[in-house]
Amino acid sequence: MASAVEHIAIPEQTIAYLPAHGSLRQTGEPFARLFAGLAEVGASPAGPPMARFELDISDPDDADFEVAVPIDLAPGDRLPDNAEHVRSATLPAHYALVMTHNGPYEEIGAGYTALTEELTTVGAAVAGPASEVYLVGSDSGVAPADFVTEVQVPIVES
Repeated sequence: MASAVEHIAIPEQTIAYLPAHGSLRQTGEPFARLFAGLAEVGASPAGPPMARFELDISDPDDADFEVAVPIDLAPGDRLPDNAEHVRSATLPAHYALVMTHNGPYEEIGAGYTALTEELTTVGAAVAGPASEVYLVGSDSGVAPADFVTEVQVPIVES
């Protein structure tokens, strides 16, 4: 079940990320590589994991995307090069349309429909990749009915 779409400010955030290609429905292996790379350099997540991708993906089973997680780095610092293809970046502060989905990932489509409708209603343009933030996800040990996923779509208002 999707919540109402909200318009919120997202603060600047430093992330560790790993580019991936394949199915957005099968992110376990890319996330495992991301967390292994972080462990190798002694870095720890500072927030929930997320997948980032273009909102207009034509085939979610054959997509370019990235898996990411917030990390604590001092301004200007970067992850060491031996982090198994894991890189760091600072996402700038921005506005986003945000919807929270409670339940299995397979039922998240209605939330994306609501986000798309809200984009049209407010006259906003998409300003970057969408993020699915897994607040309570498959790694938490709960049943899919108890998953909580926040979908963020960065926007520029027109």
